[in-house]
Amino acid sequence: MIVTRAWLQEWIDISDKSTEALCETLNSIGLEVDSVEKLRIPEKVVVGRVLSCEKHPDADKLNVCQVDLGDETTQIVCGAKNVAAGQTVAVATIGADLGNGFVIKKAKLRGVESNGMICGSTEIGLPQMNDGIMVLDESIGELVTGRELRTYPLLNDDIIEVELTANRGDALSVRGIARDLAAAYDRTLRAYERSFKDDRRGIARVLRFQVVGEPEARVVYRFAEFEPCEPRLLEAFRIACAGKYHERPLHQKVTYAIHSTGVILRVYDFDQLYNDEGKVTLELKREANGVDVLRCNGKVLSQIGLNQDAEISEPKGRHLILEASYVDPDTISARKTELGLEADDLYYNTSRGSETDLELGLDFLCDTISKECGARIYGGEERYMPKTEERILKVSQAFIDNFIGQPVDPAQVVAILSRLGISCMRKEDFFIIVVPDFRTDIYGVQDIVEELVRFIGIDNIVAKPLEIIEQRRLNEAYDLYKKRNKYRIKAAGAGFFESVHYFFANRALQQKYGLPVLDEALDLQNPISEELNTLRTTLVMHLLESASSNIKNGRKRVALFELGRVVDEKRHETEKMAFVFSGHLEEASLKNHGKPVTVDFFSFADKVSAVIGAFELKAKKEVEALFSPYEYATIEIDGKSVGYIARVHANTEKDFDLPRTYVCEVDFAALPYETVQAKSYAKFPSVTRDLSLLVPKTVAFDTIKEALREDIPVEIREFYPIDLFESEDLGENVSLTVRFVIRSDEKTLTEEEITAMIDKVLERLKSHLGIVIR
Repeated sequence: MIVTRAWLQEWIDISDKSTEALCETLNSIGLEVDSVEKLRIPEKVVVGRVLSCEKHPDADKLNVCQVDLGDETTQIVCGAKNVAAGQTVAVATIGADLGNGFVIKKAKLRGVESNGMICGSTEIGLPQMNDGIMVLDESIGELVTGRELRTYPLLNDDIIEVELTANRGDALSVRGIARDLAAAYDRTLRAYERSFKDDRRGIARVLRFQVVGEPEARVVYRFAEFEPCEPRLLEAFRIACAGKYHERPLHQKVTYAIHSTGVILRVYDFDQLYNDEGKVTLELKREANGVDVLRCNGKVLSQIGLNQDAEISEPKGRHLILEASYVDPDTISARKTELGLEADDLYYNTSRGSETDLELGLDFLCDTISKECGARIYGGEERYMPKTEERILKVSQAFIDNFIGQPVDPAQVVAILSRLGISCMRKEDFFIIVVPDFRTDIYGVQDIVEELVRFIGIDNIVAKPLEIIEQRRLNEAYDLYKKRNKYRIKAAGAGFFESVHYFFANRALQQKYGLPVLDEALDLQNPISEELNTLRTTLVMHLLESASSNIKNGRKRVALFELGRVVDEKRHETEKMAFVFSGHLEEASLKNHGKPVTVDFFSFADKVSAVIGAFELKAKKEVEALFSPYEYATIEIDGKSVGYIARVHANTEKDFDLPRTYVCEVDFAALPYETVQAKSYAKFPSVTRDLSLLVPKTVAFDTIKEALREDIPVEIREFYPIDLFESEDLGENVSLTVRFVIRSDEKTLTEEEITAMIDKVLERLKSHLGIVIR
């Protein structure tokens, strides 16, 4: 939100406050000042009057002007298209320094002497207002030829840009900022008093208004006859400072009124709409999709709060229908998102909460066009104001004191809220508060306390020493914190770099790769961007995007991990840990002769195991389109499935410009985190035996494990595959080498005892699965 110091002065007396003091106050009450720019017109830039303007004898695009500077008349050659005799203009005289080393000197242009320069706004340090010279008028003060423009305070103003949070729509106007300043300084916000007089003709002569159904929008309509008018410099300057400049005078005045008052205002060209009787019938109807639509003879003129027919907003005649409107910001934001409706610039205001005093905005606009365009405002108005429920809050004095941390004078509570336009009545030890409808950000008692803290001031809350009651600190939250740190450190130790991403994701991208997405009814109503329009259901997509960025930046090896929260289709949150490994298994070095091998499934699984501990893999037939169906397995810890490990599908690797890439995602809650306890260890040696088994191709290693676990000597501590060999000579079998680790806690095993154990294993494999030693 951009305001100027002089513009604020029209709503509140701040003549005794410096701009620096204003900014400090705004920051202290939660309206953070983003920037301040002091506009100062250079010396020797004066008011001049163009007495004559003739074409240059030797240049079609130049004009030779005689300019009255008060104490002299001088000749200036000007190339602006809009220069004309009779204009009052800004003239940089000889010696004027316009910045960047540009000093005005006497010159000859195509042989004609020129003693100065007729300036455009940007040439003297003001915002751009047109493509030619800046024409002055008395909206900035009495114009005296020869007077320096730097002595006109309305043009030499201070621009203050305030960074507003999305819920502070009440401050999206000069009057809204002034209202908070008035509360901070305990001063009166100037009331606006209309000066125009209604024409004797009534609006009913030209306008009918009817409502169909029960719209939620509030609207007020007036009718005006106006004369075409010239733009006013002060209005153009101020809306240019706010970044909302319009070349067309009428739109300048509407924009100026909106930015001043915060009321949403629109104009409709009556002369394009009237019927054979010379009247217009407006119909306001709530559509089935929940949007309030304004029509005339079946033609949609606007969707209230969203947009307007651009053609109807351009007056071709001299009769206008003026509209002021208000819609609930939460409602209109939800409708736009759900229905994908188009919106114009005013939607920014309506979606955040505009001013609800519609009469104020219309009075301001009618005064402006009455004074500057000779408009005649017909008597009366048409309006629709649906009933709304008051927001009434009840908060106790004790709650306020406890929340703030010190006693607050009840009279101060009433005074602060009253200055903010919030009705407050004290009843015993409670305050009964009626929230005004323009404060759409106040819903609960905590919001009321926040308002009080803003104006009491954080610096005025007495600091107290921290009181600590010692309690057991090893709680669930602390354990989770330690667990996260443990796995982060282990991941870093295994060569993975941590990556942190948004909780948001791209819904279309998740759907493309067959990943689960949020139910539409539970999805985001007002996403921060089209690319981040839903909540993530997996960490993997963001990791792939980060890996892709690293590969594109020249990295040959990318190993990343992330620990974060995701949601399921019903928006239930869980915590996951995910890994991605792309490209070379290790960096190029002397030991690999500069030719490192590419990562494969089992080397990646070893890396993951170094982080999350021992696990088992089980094959899965049906997998998402994101993954390769040939290199995919679920991860099991203690017999429970906790995640998956897989190679990214070749098509997906191509989409992301990745070399061979593997990913893993596990449920963080399922990862072990137990208190480390000392255990006894065997002092007797362990031995290993490798058996090459002839196994049918149809038998998975899981089947072998299950068969042996039912009846295996306790001395066989573990067994796992270490080699797989296939050959045509083996027919429908493969050669699988399994390593058995054997150890006794009581003695050193003899060769005969070890052989007996191995024989028992072979006997069980043969009897149950038909597997024999090769």
